[in-house]
Amino acid sequence: MLRGLTARQFMEWRAYADLEPFDEERADLRAASIVQAIFNSPRRKKDRLKLKDCLLAFGDDAEPIPPEKTRAGIEQALDLCMLIFNQPEPKAGK
Repeated sequence: MLRGLTARQFMEWRAYADLEPFDEERADLRAASIVQAIFNSPRRKKDRLKLKDCLLAFGDDAEPIPPEKTRAGIEQALDLCMLIFNQPEPKAGK
């Protein structure tokens, strides 16, 4: 592909990528913003996560998560799902 790409086309693609990023880092940010929205929706402002807290850590930034913290996080997520999906159906006319 690069052999058939002119310098002008390459610069146009670079300019487009600056306006509409489509690399893996951008994909990670989109995924983190979804996680942040889901996690923060039932919480008070002081208890909400920041976007950087929802990003996956790789390489030197990654630190192992203790199994008890992982287990607690999974239980919390499941409890939230149970609250969301097991709500009683509203009565007719209300």
